[in-house]
Amino acid sequence: MKDTVILVTRNGLGITRPEDEDFGLLMLEKLFHTMEKEPEKPRAICFYTEGVRAVCQGSQHVLGLRLLEGMGVRILSCQTCLMRYGLMDKVAVGEIGGLPDVVRELDQADKVITV
Repeated sequence: MKDTVILVTRNGLGITRPEDEDFGLLMLEKLFHTMEKEPEKPRAICFYTEGVRAVCQGSQHVLGLRLLEGMGVRILSCQTCLMRYGLMDKVAVGEIGGLPDVVRELDQADKVITV
């Protein structure tokens, strides 16, 4: 997965009914923890739109993302999206960049996986 970029567009994994929102959150957390155990990690995980909520204080995903970041995975969140949701001062993991930074990551990747 070295030349793979994961694109996170939601705060949970997949599309769930409102009553299953917690399940989607749990599945995204499991995805991150599964990545920790894999010998090859993605080069980057990029977050935009609702996905930026996953990198913020109070998110159950912060620990897993910090672990991945410590393993060399770039964690990149869209500044415009963070501003839209009033979360600029709540980022708990990774770096803040613009859409040009996200586009560069996508352009350099051999494979992009959207979750």
